[in-house]
Amino acid sequence: MSTELLNKSLYKAIEDFPIFAGRLRQIQPGKLKVVVDSNDLNLPKFTEAQSSMDFANFEAANFNPALLPDGAVKPTAFFTGGFQEEKIKLVDICIVKFKNDRGVVLSVNIAHAVVDGYGFNMFMHRWAEISKELVSDCTATDFGVSNVVYSRSILQKAVPTPQKPLLSELYKMYIPSGYVSRLVAWLSPGIRGKILEYIQASADISISCFHVSRETLDQLRQSVKTISATDQRISDNDVLMAAITIAYAQSILKHKSEHPDVGLASWLKPTLLGSSSKNLKNFVAVEAADIRHRIPNSNLETYSGNSAISMMMLNPIELLQMPASPEVLTQVALGVRKSTEGVTSEYIAQSINGGDAESDVVLRPLIYKARVAERLMATNFSRFTLYKTDFGWGVPQFVAPANTKIPKIATFFPAHPSKGGVYVHLVDS
Repeated sequence: MSTELLNKSLYKAIEDFPIFAGRLRQIQPGKLKVVVDSNDLNLPKFTEAQSSMDFANFEAANFNPALLPDGAVKPTAFFTGGFQEEKIKLVDICIVKFKNDRGVVLSVNIAHAVVDGYGFNMFMHRWAEISKELVSDCTATDFGVSNVVYSRSILQKAVPTPQKPLLSELYKMYIPSGYVSRLVAWLSPGIRGKILEYIQASADISISCFHVSRETLDQLRQSVKTISATDQRISDNDVLMAAITIAYAQSILKHKSEHPDVGLASWLKPTLLGSSSKNLKNFVAVEAADIRHRIPNSNLETYSGNSAISMMMLNPIELLQMPASPEVLTQVALGVRKSTEGVTSEYIAQSINGGDAESDVVLRPLIYKARVAERLMATNFSRFTLYKTDFGWGVPQFVAPANTKIPKIATFFPAHPSKGGVYVHLVDS
């Protein structure tokens, strides 16, 4: 794989995604915008690293990122690059080459502020399309016209004005503010990113990956449909979300009962974190929901920016502590389906235009809820065609999310077509 061609095709792809070359500006505490100036472009960081390992051995080790060269891949969920805004990169890419140039790892980090999973998939396909053309003809200059829309104005025009007071479901997802989150929101993006990245780097977390076969998914879906005895649609996501909710809840609730906070920690932890999970009755699961296909005639399928909102599932802890069974799975899966169908136009309108969010609203889950047991956040990439991103040297052998050290995150990724099914990546403390 030619680093030169990858680099050249990257910058050609950026022409269709110019916001990636913008600079971050904080207009008020917690409120950011990206400014694109053709005379002052913030070009992606593109680096190369060399591994002394054979790619075959890396593959045999299940593509364990711990085997990559130190510092080669630094996934992070925060804006980093320097204390000054001008030094913050929105795109950070690293290519790791293996022994005898027999394989590579391509690590791609793009700021969530300018792209979501759908937009990321769009960009990777466009980059691969241009790269493949250059591999076949290095003198090529015509790569067609992209119809990507990156301006958030298209989203604001498509989303209707809320017609009702804020829904109770949205109120429940809001985490109360506190001194710590407001202080962190007041800091500049660079300083805030450095602090959060340091905390993330020092976190004691575990990262796991589970494979759920196509056969297992089909069996679970059929089981839920049979027990529910309805014609209601049950999706892969419904059963995946239900299964990970049950398994994760049982695991961490068991650990919590065996290792309770005692003494000063039982008072200090909820006081500093602004919350207490001692008497909670429900396990909270939050999943990202893409609104593009949920608003009729919106033409949002060409929008590459962040158009994900959150939907919440509340399950009684008493239910999740019951022995895992098809009946329990069915009840939780039906709850996921209900929440999914509850993402209506009005719900979307209130999520996006329901009022001005306070400066620290995005930071609250990271600061106050990361250490609370009864919570899980999830996102589903399994429908994205990630294994069709051919840069000219064939499709990927394995695609996975960045190993960020943010606990209580589950991510669903498609498995390689030859294997089928879905990978569930779980990060926990």
